[in-house]
Amino acid sequence: MNSKPRILWLEGVFDESTIDAFPATSPAVNFWHAGFVSALKTAGCDISLIGHPYDRIWPAGRVFVGSRDAAFASGFSGKVAGYINMPFVRSRTQSINYLRLVKEYVAQHGRPDYVFTFNDTPATPAAEYLSRELSVPWIYIAGDGPALPGADGYLYQNWVYYESPSAPGPKIHLDGGLPLLEALEESADVSGRATRALMYMGALTEHGGAMQLARAFHSLGDQGIQLWVTGRGSNDELEQLAEADSRIKLYGFVGQEQLHSLASRAHVFANPRPTAFAPNKLNYPSKLLHYLAYGRPVISTFTDGLSPDYRDVLIPIEEESEAGLAQTIQYALGMPGADYAAWCARVARFNHTRIWSQQIFRLLDWLEGEFKQSTASA
Repeated sequence: MNSKPRILWLEGVFDESTIDAFPATSPAVNFWHAGFVSALKTAGCDISLIGHPYDRIWPAGRVFVGSRDAAFASGFSGKVAGYINMPFVRSRTQSINYLRLVKEYVAQHGRPDYVFTFNDTPATPAAEYLSRELSVPWIYIAGDGPALPGADGYLYQNWVYYESPSAPGPKIHLDGGLPLLEALEESADVSGRATRALMYMGALTEHGGAMQLARAFHSLGDQGIQLWVTGRGSNDELEQLAEADSRIKLYGFVGQEQLHSLASRAHVFANPRPTAFAPNKLNYPSKLLHYLAYGRPVISTFTDGLSPDYRDVLIPIEEESEAGLAQTIQYALGMPGADYAAWCARVARFNHTRIWSQQIFRLLDWLEGEFKQSTASA
């Protein structure tokens, strides 16, 4: 591209204190957003943000979410959209404030080159306004679920929706990226550690598979292994199991610094999302790239939302019973040194194809080429 575009990102990239204060705001999604927007900035794009933190609706959450109740992470600039967080009026007040802030942005900075949204949110009407009234190309990022018709272009995280003949286009598949490889090399060498740790990051609910993972782990008698669990929420059964088995370590919701410290020392990672839970079948688990960034083996269920590229780099959980999951854990944590090193090398080769900078240049090339050609001929 001869010049880098000005992009309006109608989502947030929030700091840790905001993520901690708003339990309904997904740390995994926020992590993906941070990587995506950071890579666009690094590529030279001018990015402005308008976003809102996700809160549980009142009375479980706040009555009113003000623009000062949340903050973007360091290095990201823009406006937080406040809203009345009550039934029947929440979505409407969110959409009204998005549209107001978008019009303020245009009045101050002029028309952006692109507007990006992530899934169908209250920001959608503001993106539709920019697209229809000001002819700003609207790129819709389809994370979970089918894409909303009406956008000018589509970025699909989910492989099965990208491949669907009915998926609106023009389209590109881009499920995520990794930090620069220099950052990955900071990860500690764990191959010679006496204690081998299996690490899980994510929600402690049934759909994440944390409880199934812990039960399967508990069934193994190896005293040289540990299970490290981080994530939001409470699970009485999991806590009881951890009390009975000192090898199971529950860390709760931790900040990025502690999360990185733990992950750097983990031997294997686990993504045990049960495929029997219908939403998991077509979901792209963004945490996979977070795991793979550390250059270690990852055991995982394999769902339709994943690109076939992952088949060569994940250790599949073929049988999702407790015995089958235990067998997969035992295989991953029990690999001989040479086999473990070979698997890590396989992950490293895969990682070279998934650096954020490469993925963003793919996107920018697509915008300049196929996307422009498609919209010009429409």
